[in-house]
This record gives sequence, C-alpha cells and structure tokens, in this order.
Amino acid sequence: MRLTLSCLAVVVAVGVSSAAPPDPLSFIPKEATLVLKVEKPRQLVEAVRSLDAYQGYESLPAVKAALESPTAKVFFQMLATAETKLGQKWPAMLDSLAGGGIAIGSAPKGDNSPFVLVSQGTDEAKAGEAFKLVIELLSAELARQSPPDAPIKPEVGQVKGADALKLGDAFFLLRHKATLVLSNKKEGAEKALALVTGEKGAESVLTNADVPAAKKLLAGDPLAWFWFDLKKLKAEDQGFKDFLENARTQGFLLFILGSTTDAVRRADYVTGGVFQTSTGFKASIKLPAKRADLPGVMALHAPLKQEVPGSLPFLEPKGVLVSHSMYLDVGAFWKQRKTALGEQELKDLEKAAKDISVFLPGTTLGELLEMSGPHHRVVMVERGENQYKTVPDFPLPEMALVTSMRDPKFGKSMMTVIRTAALLIGTQFGGLTMKEEKHDGIDILTYRFADGKPLASDPTNIRYNFVPSFAVVGDQLVVGSSPKLLKDLIPEVKKEIDPKLCSPAVWRARGYGTGAEQALKARPEATITDTVLSQGVGLDEAKKQLDQLAGWVGKLGTIDVTIDHGEKAFEFAVEWRLKK
Repeated sequence: MRLTLSCLAVVVAVGVSSAAPPDPLSFIPKEATLVLKVEKPRQLVEAVRSLDAYQGYESLPAVKAALESPTAKVFFQMLATAETKLGQKWPAMLDSLAGGGIAIGSAPKGDNSPFVLVSQGTDEAKAGEAFKLVIELLSAELARQSPPDAPIKPEVGQVKGADALKLGDAFFLLRHKATLVLSNKKEGAEKALALVTGEKGAESVLTNADVPAAKKLLAGDPLAWFWFDLKKLKAEDQGFKDFLENARTQGFLLFILGSTTDAVRRADYVTGGVFQTSTGFKASIKLPAKRADLPGVMALHAPLKQEVPGSLPFLEPKGVLVSHSMYLDVGAFWKQRKTALGEQELKDLEKAAKDISVFLPGTTLGELLEMSGPHHRVVMVERGENQYKTVPDFPLPEMALVTSMRDPKFGKSMMTVIRTAALLIGTQFGGLTMKEEKHDGIDILTYRFADGKPLASDPTNIRYNFVPSFAVVGDQLVVGSSPKLLKDLIPEVKKEIDPKLCSPAVWRARGYGTGAEQALKARPEATITDTVLSQGVGLDEAKKQLDQLAGWVGKLGTIDVTIDHGEKAFEFAVEWRLKK
C-alpha cells in the first residue's frame, strides 16, 4: 500500500491535471458507474491560489507546519525535479500534460475498487518526456524502499503502440501520444487503451445517455463535475432500495430525510459540480427529480403550491454566527398521518399524542400541530457574555427559534404550555424565577435558574447557558436562550417580510466569517489552551496565533448551504461568498 501511494505521488508530481479535446471521458470504459472530470485543472488550481483567503491560509502557523512536513517536502522536491526535467513551471506543465482535462472512472465495489484515470495533454513531446521521468523517479523510489537483495523494478515496454509501465498487479501507466492512462487493474488499463487507440467495438462511458444528461442538468460551466449511477445501485443493492422505501413511512426517517430520500428514490443518477462565481465558489449536487412529482406526504418538507415560499429571509442580528431558515409543516403531516405511516407507527404516534395532551391545558397535541406554521428560523450569536455568576464548563452561543403559526391561538396556547412546563421543570432544577416585561410593545416572558446551586443531574452547569425567554410577535412565536437576543430580534421579526428576500429553497443555512471571528475573540480560552498544549508555545505566542486565525476567519465572507426542490431537479448546494 505504501509503495502504491508513493507511485501515485510520483505521477502527481510529474503533472496529472487541466482542459481541451479529445474528451478524456471518451477513454473511460463503459463499465464505470462513477466518473469525475476536471474540465480545467489549471484554472481550478489558479482560482484557489489567487484568493486572498488562500494567501492568508498559507501563513497560519498550523498550515506552515504541515507544508514543512517530510511528506510535503518530498512532494515539492519531486515537483521541482519535474519542472527542471521538463523545462516548465507547474502551470505550463498542467497545460502540457492535462490541458484537455482529467477524467476518473470507477465501479465502486469495496476497498479495492477498479479505477481508470485519464489525463489528456496538449503536447505529445512533453507527455513522452513525462512518461520517461515517471520511470526514472519511480525506479529511484522503489530502489530506496525495497531490500538491497530483492530490488523491486517496474516493467517497461510497449503495448499496441503505447508506452507501458507495470508494477505488480496494482499499477499500470500507459502513454499514447498526449494521453496518459493510469489504472489499478490490468483489465481497466486494457479497456482504456482500446478506447485511446480507437479499437473497433470499444465503448466508453459516454455511450450511457445519463452521463451527458448529468452534465446538462448541472448547467453552467463547472471547473469539475461528477456522475454516479443510482439506477444500477438500486438494482443491485436491495438493502439500499429498501431503505429508500422505508424512509417514506417510518416516522423518524420521514422527518429527518423524507424528501431527500424520496428524490434519490425517483432519480436514475446523481451529479454534482464545482463552479467559480463572481463572488467566490459554488458546489452543487443535483438529482433529476422534479418538484411536481413529490408525493403528497412530502408536504411536510416542501410546499406543494409554488406561491408559498420555501423559506423566509435570514435573521441577522448584530454579531450573527449562524442563521438558518427552513420549511417543516408538521401540521400537514399530522393531517396525513393515517396515510403516511405504517399501522404500528400510527398506533404508537397517536398513543404518544394522547399521553402528551394530558399535560396540555385547554388543547391537544394534534390541535397545536395544526395551528402551527411551516416556516422556522434559527439564529446563533456569540457575544462572550455570561448570563449567570456561575459559568458553565462548556459555554454555548445565544440561540433563538422563530416559528410561524397559522392561527393566533397557537401562540396563546404555547405560552400557557410554557408556564405549565416551567412549574414542572422548576421542581427538577431547584426552582425558576419568572419575569414578565414589555419591550418595543411586545410582552416577554423570561425564566432564570437559581444561580450557584450545585445539581447532581447537571455537573457541568450546562443550564447556565440559558435564560429561557418567550414572546409572540405578530404571527411568529419567538423562543430564545437569552432575553437580550430576543430583544434584538423583535424589530426584525416585526418587519413585514419582503417576498424578494424569501427563497423557493426549503432549507437554508448561512455561516458568517465576521461572526466566527467575534466568537473566537469572545471565547479565546479553549483555542489558546489547545495551541499551548499542542505546539508547546508560550501564552503570548498562543494569543498572537489566535488573533491571526480570527483575522483570517473574519475575511472569509459567508457560506450558504441550501436544499431546494426545483422545477427540474432536487439540489443540495454550498456557496462561498467572499467578503468584499
């Protein structure tokens, strides 16, 4: 295994990577069920290296140490050797050896899955020189690692007009004109070579109509993208197929993964790509599963009527660390429970609802769920402030949940439920102090735990992260872990929602670099302690490194994660927007 990894490192150092005809996918055998293509390797690498965030990343002490590790040094030495021998710096080398792109094909089957890697170059002479350099570097590495009395040597020769290098039964490298082929199986290497040399009857993965369809579904101009055959997986793996079916009727799976697993169930393949945008980068994963084909039970996760937004605007109080907005219509699920669940699950749910309803004054759990709304927003803020004299062992950010309601009675009923629950909880935690106040015209209900009282059931004092606070603002119920955050949110929640700021995406989360910077500075103790212990540096140096890390994080901008049931496809996306 170690020899194989070293051999792969040699090939990478010589220059596997970038974009242009012939399409390297046309040399991936048709048996592949997973393909990955880097369309423009040089553009991808240079796009990342040109970022200010990347420059700052390289200067971080922990990263500097990794770049100075023995493994990194060996890689950079090999790269320098390749640049000298080929007479090109690595960017030009990428174009010469992979200017037509890189494609990897595999049929995953456990730890030793077969794969074929094709690097399409633009310079036949340089590809020939690179092949010879691989032999030279590989031979030297094998001589260094193998016993003197039993040296390991690669087998070198010609196969069907192509230069060939073989090492045991797990490393095959071929070079035909400007095309380089690497495989871990003899059969894979032979099938790829048949395609490279135009052998009659040889078929590539492009004969599978789903592969070009996947690229088309992604749209745009990805720097790199992949395709995976779900149709074959579901046909061959009954356990996976059963899981997808069970996720439609089993309560827990339906709530957590329901609409996502339903999209997988309906799709023949999954595809994804990495794109450079005007503000940063975006990674998108799509399934060809139309929103219109969502079954009725999935009204739990997505509005089946297009005029209803998937998610409301993000809440962004000062110092926000994370903001989340989602669609989850528990009321719709409750109404459809008899058709959504299996017989036993339905029986268990209704019994649990009946038992819980005993503790709900003036209402039932079913009535509460039907009055609740489908839109929910969560926000986290770290100010570094303690809410009690007793400091918890694990300080948490302040958090709040804002949930919509269909009926104003939901808010009134919930406030009654909260008061009743506080009486019960108070007996378990040594009493709660209640406070009622008005802020910006809104009534706020707050509870505080008794400060400084040891509690056997809470040895780490986790409860001192929370001053539970509640308010009803218009058609929204606001629940927070601190009254200060609740007061910060009230003006935002009171504003009329701008439809332009809503999204069809049913699940969205945003992380803020500025909020993370504030969090690091507000709670520096854990990071400083870890730096001192792991690096053996002094306190002043640890603080200096923390400031450097916090400053770098603060410049990262925002990262958005979204889930959307689109008109033509289900999409999971991550987008990094750089701070301007």
